[in-house]
Amino acid sequence: MLRNALTGSLVFIVLLVTYFFLLLPDHPVVDLGQVLTGQILDADLVSPVDFDVLYTDEEIESIELEARATIPAYLRIDETVWNTVSRDLRPAFQTMGLDSSKIRGVLGQLEPMYLSGIYSLESVRMDYQGHTVVLLSGSGASDHSLLNMNEMEDVTEVLRGTLAGFDLSSSQLADVSSILQPNAIPDDSARTASADAAVAGLSHVDTTISQGSTILAAGQTVTPVTEEYIRSMRESGSGLAGVTQPLAMILIVAMLLVLCIFYIKELMPDSWKATNQILLLGVIWLLSLASTGLLWRALGDNHGYPYATLITFGAAMTSIFFHRRHALFFTFIFSLALGLVHPHPFSMVLIASVSGSLAAFSAWDIRRRSSIPTATGLAAAGGLCMYLLLYLLRATTESSSILGPVLELLISPVIGIGAASALLFIFEKIFGVYTVLAIDEVNRTDHPLLKRMREDAPGTWNHSLTVAELSGRAASAINAWEALASAGGYFHDIGKMKHPDMFIENQQPGKNPHDSMNPWESAGIIISHVHDGAEMAQKAKLPKAVIDILLQHHGTSLTKYFYSKARQESIDPDSVKESDFRYAGPKPSTIEAALVMLADQVASATKNLTSPEELGDIIAAVVDGKDLEGELDDCHLTRRNLKTIINVFTTVLESGFHRRVENYPSTETGA
Repeated sequence: MLRNALTGSLVFIVLLVTYFFLLLPDHPVVDLGQVLTGQILDADLVSPVDFDVLYTDEEIESIELEARATIPAYLRIDETVWNTVSRDLRPAFQTMGLDSSKIRGVLGQLEPMYLSGIYSLESVRMDYQGHTVVLLSGSGASDHSLLNMNEMEDVTEVLRGTLAGFDLSSSQLADVSSILQPNAIPDDSARTASADAAVAGLSHVDTTISQGSTILAAGQTVTPVTEEYIRSMRESGSGLAGVTQPLAMILIVAMLLVLCIFYIKELMPDSWKATNQILLLGVIWLLSLASTGLLWRALGDNHGYPYATLITFGAAMTSIFFHRRHALFFTFIFSLALGLVHPHPFSMVLIASVSGSLAAFSAWDIRRRSSIPTATGLAAAGGLCMYLLLYLLRATTESSSILGPVLELLISPVIGIGAASALLFIFEKIFGVYTVLAIDEVNRTDHPLLKRMREDAPGTWNHSLTVAELSGRAASAINAWEALASAGGYFHDIGKMKHPDMFIENQQPGKNPHDSMNPWESAGIIISHVHDGAEMAQKAKLPKAVIDILLQHHGTSLTKYFYSKARQESIDPDSVKESDFRYAGPKPSTIEAALVMLADQVASATKNLTSPEELGDIIAAVVDGKDLEGELDDCHLTRRNLKTIINVFTTVLESGFHRRVENYPSTETGA
């Protein structure tokens, strides 16, 4: 039980984690019904949460461009420019005939201008049309107005005015003016960095809507702006919903999983005790959950919340490996979990429940070739019809196009049920839980092991035929797995083929090897046929469910004959241990294994009867005896089941007694 508890806990945690990461929305789920442009609302459209209305991508791009355009030009003073300019001006002035004092006077007028910075208006206006600039110098950065700074034209005019008193030609003035260069150079990298910082600080929020605010009053017409508000509401992650809603969802899903645990414990007792079955059930619905989450993420970017789910995979697999009624329960629980994170929970639960239920009802009997295509068609048709009806009621998605959801509902059952069909064989081998198809493959008398039994142990073969018929008929009467019970009856004694002459049904009259053996040795050989049969079955790759019946068909019963013989032959009868004469078990853990045990005992107890008068009492005594011994404690057979089993056994065995017709004509008279 500890192993089962750990397995169940692991499945529980993995399902919760998968739900959290793949299905839990990253924003509040809001169901506003179908709101379309041009529609006139019958009631006020009120915001259930606080949310922000964001700018569109085009608006954000325009805002960013405007913000970048307002960033002032950055001018960096190059202190080396004045050194170069003054050095080149001196020889030019000397050539024009200026003496050293005049040259110092002209340079003295120009130097302060260069120290404060001289810019080229043409260079600045290439990227910036404003009047404010940031001047970068060795002392730091400072804001300046272009109107208060010296531009190249200003410096040229000062130079020309200073030289006006000299008799200089126009070409000489042009030559000397060309030496002047700006030393406040545009720094594009600094301006870009400043612009990037400004853009990064921009808010993408256009408007903030508070909870309870009326977005659109009743009687007004829905506009594109209204639709944009609704879209923003669904995509907003603000408000308390960002914390409380995911937590509440996880707690609700946890409660649903706890409900599943109680269901398995109370209504699936055989699975509750089998670790492999708990793990199989968990993996089936984990795959359904994870694939649905991945599918929603893939489709969500383009289609909003889709209706495509892989619920049909879980429903079909549960129906095939367990039972249709169990598949219906887990389908409904799965639908509730999906509806919890869908903006239209009512429609999601209905559509998923109908599609999954139809898959469960029609896919269970995979012996029929038509079961898979039939289940696929019914699941797709059921989900689609429910969606269209809800669409007419305006209880589905807000999209005006139904093509996307229609395709999703048609294709997803094909994927889900197709995957279930493809994975059946793999799941059987991995988890050791077999389907009706695998059991049917061995539930036939032409199996190589049974053919060998007919030759090596004919008495055991005849006995096995009776056990198979009794257990199969009883299983059918109490709604157990008839094919499994019948197959268990055929194979339950194959271990006797190792020492066939040690079993009375294969012995010739008067030849019993046990007469010359001590009872411990005899009991050991008799008891060993159980594990000998299990080894043969494993080599023949029989389904694990059949092998379990082989191991359990004697439970922990006592070989009473040899135990009594040992006590009679022992000097100290009390020293004889019952444990030396008991089968190792385990007791039957399934109804089918119990039916094979009871059929085996009844067939042995009634094989020598010559009339049916005592048949009913003997069968009842055998069945009640096994019940009182506690051999049926682990298989959950009710008293009502036991009465039905006794009646079926009696009816089947009574049919073997045929009253002969008196005075039947002999062959000598021409019959």
